[in-house]
Amino acid sequence: MSLNPDLPIRSHAASDALGLWEPKRTLTLAAARKHTQRIAFLRRMLIGASGALVALLIYYFVTQSNEQVIEDDPDTSVRMINPRYSGRTSDNLPFYLTSDSATRQLESRTEVALVKPVLEFIRADGAESSFVEADGGTYDDVNKILNLRTDLTKPESERQNVVLETDDGYRCVTSHARIFAREKRIIGDEPITCVGNFGTVNGNAYEILDNYRNFIFKDGMDGIINRDSDNAAGLRGTPERGAAIARPIFGFDGDGPINVSANQATYVGGTTDLAGNVIVVQDGSTIYSNDMTILRDQADSPAAAAGTIRLGAVREIIAVGDFRYVSEDNDVRGDKGVYERDKSLMTVTGKVTVVQPGGNTVSTDRLVYDTVTETIRFSGQCQGRDCGTDDRTRIVIEN
Repeated sequence: MSLNPDLPIRSHAASDALGLWEPKRTLTLAAARKHTQRIAFLRRMLIGASGALVALLIYYFVTQSNEQVIEDDPDTSVRMINPRYSGRTSDNLPFYLTSDSATRQLESRTEVALVKPVLEFIRADGAESSFVEADGGTYDDVNKILNLRTDLTKPESERQNVVLETDDGYRCVTSHARIFAREKRIIGDEPITCVGNFGTVNGNAYEILDNYRNFIFKDGMDGIINRDSDNAAGLRGTPERGAAIARPIFGFDGDGPINVSANQATYVGGTTDLAGNVIVVQDGSTIYSNDMTILRDQADSPAAAAGTIRLGAVREIIAVGDFRYVSEDNDVRGDKGVYERDKSLMTVTGKVTVVQPGGNTVSTDRLVYDTVTETIRFSGQCQGRDCGTDDRTRIVIEN
């Protein structure tokens, strides 16, 4: 090989003197080998991790494949805490319904199940709030109908009855109430007990109508009309006659409470209508009839809203159909009996008969009994040795 004389001859003397060239090359090759080894190791690690991840995913899908798939359920409920509903009655008065919770089933989109519902309503314009509360029930928000029932499956000590309290002093307790909030009426097919101006009444079923002022007790009822001396004195005024004589509220035999029973009773203000198998008892006196109307003194209550009344003494009783009045001294029968308290008179008409313990009997078509003087006046026949001279009841025959 010949050398080009024109090219400069490179000398490695300087590099050799410094010890740079050969060692540098050797170090570079060693670093490259180490880098290659690291890359290979990382590649193996990545492949291993990928395999492990694939194995984990396969295991997950295999173990989860037998689980039930949850689909949308159209019957799933929606629960609300402390809901509040509101509306207005047919006469534009507000009412409000609250509860601890409300659950709506999607299959019944207009109705919710309530826990501890409380209905607040205004009975009359200007009146204070009245309330109905219960342990549970349902509410139809479209038709504004609240259906309340006592949970009879609970122990009696844990039951929350349906309770109605009105601003005018009535309190009713029952186990069922269907409240038509817009129409302001309540019906129930379970027994009820009410306490108010009319006294204490029990019924096996009931209706409350006309702004919650008309109470109807059905399927058998019984009640007590208590004597309220303050109301009686303030409402009945001065009697027309016999003012010096202390007369009972019923006018017959005493000052005790009046016990009534019938198939049905309707209380509207101071008027009580009894229908079917009517029995009215006060102390030693009893009246029987098919139907009866009891009228009581009444007056507006100045301390309450319009429509609130105070009831006083019984002022008139009208008994129709198979009338019978029984006391210790007399057994009087007829078709109709009318008692007028202000006159202290009981008038019996129709086919009238009177039987007394001493053996006296009276037959007539009209009889008038004075409850103060205890005198019977009639036109007809009296048979018996004591006619007209009985020590207890004087019989006067009028021509």
